[in-house]
Amino acid sequence: VVSTQSTGGDLLEGGKMLFSIVLPALLGVSTCLKVGIIHMHGLDESFNVPDHLSFKEYIEEHSNLPVHLVDAFNGRFPSLTPLEQQVPQTLEKVKKIAAQYDKVIAVGYSQGGVVWRGMIEAWDDHNVDTFISIASPQHGVAGPPPLLKKMVPFIDNFSRTPTFYRFVYSKNGQKLAPLNYYLDPYHYERYMKYSNFFPKLNNEKGTDEEKARQKANFLGLRKLVLVGGPDEDALRPRESAQFGFYTERGNRDNEVIPMEETRFYKEDLFGLKSLNERGGVVMCTVAGLRHTQFRKDKTVMDRCVLSAVSDTMENGDI
Repeated sequence: VVSTQSTGGDLLEGGKMLFSIVLPALLGVSTCLKVGIIHMHGLDESFNVPDHLSFKEYIEEHSNLPVHLVDAFNGRFPSLTPLEQQVPQTLEKVKKIAAQYDKVIAVGYSQGGVVWRGMIEAWDDHNVDTFISIASPQHGVAGPPPLLKKMVPFIDNFSRTPTFYRFVYSKNGQKLAPLNYYLDPYHYERYMKYSNFFPKLNNEKGTDEEKARQKANFLGLRKLVLVGGPDEDALRPRESAQFGFYTERGNRDNEVIPMEETRFYKEDLFGLKSLNERGGVVMCTVAGLRHTQFRKDKTVMDRCVLSAVSDTMENGDI
């Protein structure tokens, strides 16, 4: 794992100058190269909210690469659409954008990162070189996030009741996108029975042929950049953004293990361990940010996004 940590500050100024000089130079060397950035928004928002427009403007200015904001499942209710529907429908639009380029850099914010992983695993012979997952619950969520706990103090205890988990793991519960990636290890059997999207995404279930195909597509990535931070307030656990997660007791004792100790990784279910062992996983940790601040924070854009763009242009075999 390559780890990049930052708390912001004056050290970014030199980085900005470097990116604005180096990236155009790299692009100038490969005049036939066409690279595009495709960004997928998160839950309860639209592709054209001001923060995403600011992200697009900043990244385009400092990389000279086009940024496409995916116009799909915008707004509160459309973004609640089950991910089994969102992924294939969004992929149809993304493929048309990606067809313009030799290589693509995928960026997914929050739920958009889960959607992007679903698209990558479902997309044979994709041209995604680098996948940047920003504050995205890649290992799922379990229990209410800190932000909600502050607003509704009793919600934490309620999340442990039979009423709650029986709804989550029911046909009606699974009609809501954020419950598609609700993974309560304490009720794993129920999760496997009633959840479909997330267990399949993680190769926890499916035919051998389906699992092999998804793993091969995931390993078609050259780089995976996992962006998260210790002050994240919408994901529980916050470590899920970097594939960390709870132990088998879930949110009952709040013991979190790092990516390398999870079953997803140790059993290499969908290729995470293989990708990491060949140097393809980058952890970009940024302190001091709440969930929505990750959308357009300049530290994130400079240290996590633009550095990955530069790496793609320099080392992406393109």
